[in-house]
Amino acid sequence: MPFRGIADAEQLATLTRILDDYCEQAGIEGSHPAREHLARRLIALFSGGIDSPDDIKMALDSISKGFQTDLRAM
Repeated sequence: MPFRGIADAEQLATLTRILDDYCEQAGIEGSHPAREHLARRLIALFSGGIDSPDDIKMALDSISKGFQTDLRAM
């Protein structure tokens, strides 16, 4: 899934699936601010050249550790 400056339909579908799956596993609802934060980070990771779904998920894990405990309080 190499990045060429603009994500094509297949890449967008893959990124959406990664975000949906990740948020479902983490218990993040569709309108939760954490989902928006993760979506922005996912795009930044992808734009920075991280294009493997497994690599993106690992990076999201490290990013989300700080607010995962906060999700339970919300």
